[in-house]
Amino acid sequence: MTILQQVLLAFAAFVLFIFAIRLVFALLLRLQLLPILVWLGVGRLYPQWAAAHPFVFYGVLALFALLALSCWLRPVVEWVQERQMLRLAERQIKNDLHRANAEGRTITGFQLCSGVPIPEYKD
Repeated sequence: MTILQQVLLAFAAFVLFIFAIRLVFALLLRLQLLPILVWLGVGRLYPQWAAAHPFVFYGVLALFALLALSCWLRPVVEWVQERQMLRLAERQIKNDLHRANAEGRTITGFQLCSGVPIPEYKD
């Protein structure tokens, strides 16, 4: 292997290493795990302080864990709320159709007003 090949191989390995580090940090930031790992690192670097202040150390760790958990659960909660709104709108449309059928009226369509379906009747 020539010197140039060795230099190019070392450069490629360095670039791959930097890319992997950036990918890991981006993933940790996206999952909200970086603050937890940094705080655990503080506990490893200063074990005397962590042992002297366990309430503060574990309290901050629990705070970071709750923050990560809330970031993970927010999309699930939004999805559940959206599904509930869609079911409510569907139920309201069905009730309006049954009521119009019972009254002998014809519904030509529905118009959304603040997310609530309002029936439009044929006069």
